[in-house]
Order: sequence, then structure tokens, then C-alpha cells
Amino acid sequence: MSLLQVDGISRHFGGVTALRNVDVRMREGETLGMIGPNGSGKTTFVNIVTGHLVPDGGRLLFKGTSIAGAAPHHLAALGLTRTYQAVRVFGGLSVRKNIEAALLLGLSGAPAAAEQDELVHWLRLDHRLSSPAGSLTLFEQRRLELLMRLLQRPSLIMLDEPVGGLAVTEVREMIALLQELKARCSIFVIEHTMRVIRELADRVVVLMAGEKIADGPPADILRDKRVVEQYLGTAHA
Repeated sequence: MSLLQVDGISRHFGGVTALRNVDVRMREGETLGMIGPNGSGKTTFVNIVTGHLVPDGGRLLFKGTSIAGAAPHHLAALGLTRTYQAVRVFGGLSVRKNIEAALLLGLSGAPAAAEQDELVHWLRLDHRLSSPAGSLTLFEQRRLELLMRLLQRPSLIMLDEPVGGLAVTEVREMIALLQELKARCSIFVIEHTMRVIRELADRVVVLMAGEKIADGPPADILRDKRVVEQYLGTAHA
């Protein structure tokens, strides 16, 4: 049984088709990447899977259960959560209060204190617990957002451009963190930075104008003539 099964998902906004009959399968323990140009439907796909949008057609299954139209908090209780392109933390609250808020909102039982402390230490936020989240660097805020999601004990976390806005050295550090994250849960990642896709993804789905045009191992996808011509160009990073 697939961890995530998406069959024939479509979504229209007025006369614009954002997604057209998109099929995606994801196995337990897999890291699946999704790439495509801006406007190709990637974020719309994640918004549908995570309950922020309702599909116009198609079927969505998570752990064999239909989730089409389910609310985000219900999906979080099932073990499906996400991060965002624009990082979402409570900027006026301390890191510690952000953690408490995440635990309060968790619906599947709070991790034990030792597990919480281990996550805080792993994400290198233990020295920032008293700092307002809004005073953190972008990289620290991205780590805090990730921590808040992991406190919900997800089976699958969907990451929407996790290295967006980060410096080159921070990108390397984030890739290392996400490599370690693979041992904790399954990962779905949208990225424009091809290094992230090459180093993290077991398999890659390519969207173009709302349609899936390729699906396979990163090495094959990054050599695919249609993908290179229409998205990557002759010299991709």
C-alpha cells in the first residue's frame, strides 16, 4: 500500500487549469521531489494534499484512507503535515512559546520531554529558547518551523522550498539536516535548487503547466530531454 496515493487530481481557478489529471504515488520511507517552473501547479498540489484546497476531481488516499477535502488539523492528526515557502512562526513569541503552541495544537499526543529536548538540540535551537522567534535568522526560523511540525510526530512532511532565501553555506547545512530527517519520516519536497533534489530525492515528479510530464530517479529526470529543454535549460545548478 502506498503512503500517499493521488489519482487524477485536477483543480481549476476560473478559466485557468492549475492541475490536470495528476497521478502521484509515494511509498513509506521515500523522499519524493517535485520540480517545475513557477506556475506549474506544485504548490497547488501540496495545498490540495494538505487540506488547504479541495480538488475539482480525482482521488486522494493517505495510508489507504480517503482524505480529499479533509481539514489540515485532521490531516495532522493522521500524520500528514507541511511547511511553507514563506516561513510561518509566531514572531512575537519566544522560541519556547512557539514550541508550547505546537504541542498545544498537536492532536496525536505530545512527545515525551526527552524527545522534545532531543529535537530542539538536533535543530540547534536550545540556545535560542528565550529569543523572540521574529528575531531569529531566516535559517533559524526555518528550523523552528520544522521543529514545530516534527512535534506533531508526522509520518509524512511536505516541504515547500525549504532552502528558499538561504545563503550557500546554509543550503549545505539544511541539506545535511534533511538527510538526517529522512530517518525520522517520509519527505515530499518542492525545490528549484537542483542540488537539493539531486542529493535528497529518491524519485522526482516533474510538473509543467499543471500536468505531470516525468516521474523517475533524479539522475534520469535531470537528463530527460523534455525536462531539460522546457525547465532546466542546458546548464542547471
